[in-house]
Amino acid sequence: MAYTAGDTILDDEYNTFVTGNAAGTGDNGVNNVNTLWGVGTLDKGYGETGSTLSSVSAGSTITATQWESFLSRIETIAAHQGSSVTAYSTISAGDTITALATVATDLTTITNNRLNGAASGATVTTNGAINRTGSWNTTIDAIHRITFSSANAYRYFFNAGGLVRFTFSLTGGTANDKYNEWVDLVTKMGTVYLSGSASHTVNSISLSGTTQVGGGAGGAGSSVSSIDAFALTTTNQQIMIKYADTAPYTANYIQIQAKTDAAAGSATYIDFTITLNDAAADTGNPTFPLGGTDPAALDVITGTFTSTMAFIYPSSTYLTSAAWGTPAMSNQNDYD
Repeated sequence: MAYTAGDTILDDEYNTFVTGNAAGTGDNGVNNVNTLWGVGTLDKGYGETGSTLSSVSAGSTITATQWESFLSRIETIAAHQGSSVTAYSTISAGDTITALATVATDLTTITNNRLNGAASGATVTTNGAINRTGSWNTTIDAIHRITFSSANAYRYFFNAGGLVRFTFSLTGGTANDKYNEWVDLVTKMGTVYLSGSASHTVNSISLSGTTQVGGGAGGAGSSVSSIDAFALTTTNQQIMIKYADTAPYTANYIQIQAKTDAAAGSATYIDFTITLNDAAADTGNPTFPLGGTDPAALDVITGTFTSTMAFIYPSSTYLTSAAWGTPAMSNQNDYD
């Protein structure tokens, strides 16, 4: 029987809405609430495995409680995402359970918006900062790592709206033209996020996989990719590069690369390599240094550079468990 508004709900129709197929065994390729709420696959699934809805056996009558639980689950998923769906009326025992024209539309809405988050959880910075104190004038790099307890924890974190965030600073150096331009470049990095989709919104932040918020455009060649957490591979990919924008320092850049330990769906950690390349020679500031000043010293960067990785938990307001566990950040390589 085809599903039509006003029809009495049959077991196979209910099972399809709940699990993705009439048999009740599940199909992640069909819009249904359990795929979004439970284990799911790749970029579907919040990991709420202890509270997925049960299928019914062939010939069963759908109860008011079962139908109410299904409609409530649509509303709960939508509330987590910030999606707009139908406000369904409460169904009581004895009511006739009939098909609603809005159900299929609402399932499509929450499936399309599955990586959105209406809010975020706590921000964690523990073990996220790597400092470089001391002079340098060539290339320095360091590796930040975020590790999840399992491949599913990785998926659940990003599927539910988790974010990885980077900020940068350069302070305490000797002010000259080159140093000032490096400070400007660091400032123009802004705040950089890695998220689970190339097009979604979390806590009112419009995200595009790799997203720069604030900062500035930078010089020629600067770019931000649309690579998201599920597009990473076991080979480093450039997710962002920012060049200095003032001559003669326009060859200087900050680059972020990222890779995982396994293919999408199997990865348990992400390594982020931050590279600062001081390729531009200094022409002197001032052009004729004061007596006792070594012009070569003007080509050296001093001060403390800090890259700070943080992760932002998904909001668990509407979820029954934090299935993503506790990610851990570590320093795999100091700036050298």
